[in-house]
Amino acid sequence: MTVRILRAVLAATVFVAVAAPTTSAQEGPSLPSVKWSSLEDAGTAAKTQKKPVFVMVYADWCGYCHKMDATTFRNPGIVGRLSSQYVTAKLNGESDKPVTFFKQSMTESQWAQLQGVQGFPALIVVDPKGRTVVQYPGYLDTQTAGVFLDELGVFFKAGGIDKLGNFVDWSNKRRG
Repeated sequence: MTVRILRAVLAATVFVAVAAPTTSAQEGPSLPSVKWSSLEDAGTAAKTQKKPVFVMVYADWCGYCHKMDATTFRNPGIVGRLSSQYVTAKLNGESDKPVTFFKQSMTESQWAQLQGVQGFPALIVVDPKGRTVVQYPGYLDTQTAGVFLDELGVFFKAGGIDKLGNFVDWSNKRRG
């Protein structure tokens, strides 16, 4: 009887040791990631912090959404810029969860539709007054996201919508 118990304990110990995640010196430090908030919380923070809102609209089944989370939104440069210059929000574009954003109440999916989202992922930037600056459809790799954030940074520093009007028109003129 005692031998059976010892064997069972030994087998359980081996199973736990094999199944448990391990960390090694080779893994290195974990990468930073964007700290997402709800759209509602982001709207409130944008007003008080006077920062634009950077919204990622996703769907649970969207492979490119997951890829952006694992790559673009784990890049230290992108994470640093988003956290210092924007209030970040993540929204499920297929959700019926109610949300209030800049005094407008609707579901998350209705908000995404109002923004013109037709596929996932979609990135939407809203200024601190609640006005949509741009809706970028599709996946952004790290390099393209950096260029996109550069353009947005220049746009906001130069006065944003109030002084420059439509972001896309302004950006196209800039590029010649």
